[in-house]
Amino acid sequence: MDDKSLCFGLAALGHPTRLALFRQLVRAGASGRGPTALAEDEGMQRTLVSYHLQPLVAAGLVRSQKHGRDVVYSIDGDRLSQIALAFQKVALLRP
Repeated sequence: MDDKSLCFGLAALGHPTRLALFRQLVRAGASGRGPTALAEDEGMQRTLVSYHLQPLVAAGLVRSQKHGRDVVYSIDGDRLSQIALAFQKVALLRP
C-alpha cells in the first residue's frame, strides 16, 4: 500500500463519529448493519450516519451493499488488514 492510500484510510477514521461507527461495524462482523440501527445506537440522525459513512466507504474500509431498498454496511477486512500492515511497517522504521 502506498503512503497516499494509507493516509486516506487513516484520515477517514480521524473523526470521533466515524471511529464510533467503524467500531460498531467491526462488532457486527460479516452481517454488517444498516444506517437506521447505527443511528439508533449512536443517538444520531440517519442522514448524519450516512454522511459519516461516506468517507469510510471512499477509503475502502467499509462496504455498502443494497438489499432491496435497504443498505447494509460492513467492514472490508482485507482493506483493514492492508492499512494495519502498512501502519505497522511505518512504526517499525522508528529509531
